[in-house]
Amino acid sequence: MKANNRAMLYEAVSEFIQLHAFDHLLDNELAQLKSLLHAWTLAEEGNEMHELTHKLIPFLSKVNFFVESISPAAIQLWFYALSYNEIPIVGMMQDLSNTNELVN
Repeated sequence: MKANNRAMLYEAVSEFIQLHAFDHLLDNELAQLKSLLHAWTLAEEGNEMHELTHKLIPFLSKVNFFVESISPAAIQLWFYALSYNEIPIVGMMQDLSNTNELVN
């Protein structure tokens, strides 16, 4: 089951990259996100995976949900993938609200 959860997160991140939700990242940041995600999918359960997860979270929290091409289904996959892999969504949503506040 864990392999399916990892595959789901890999698929969600890959889809969001294709949908340009990470286009605002610098080239080296995007490369680092891809590298960390690849290492995370190959990591064994335990300390290594835990460490990689903590390194991955700051990059995942930089997703831009306000890209025109992102569908509700893609967003739903994103949050399912995060929750099934026990990646804290609450902190990510706080980051999102802090960085994407609407200007009145």
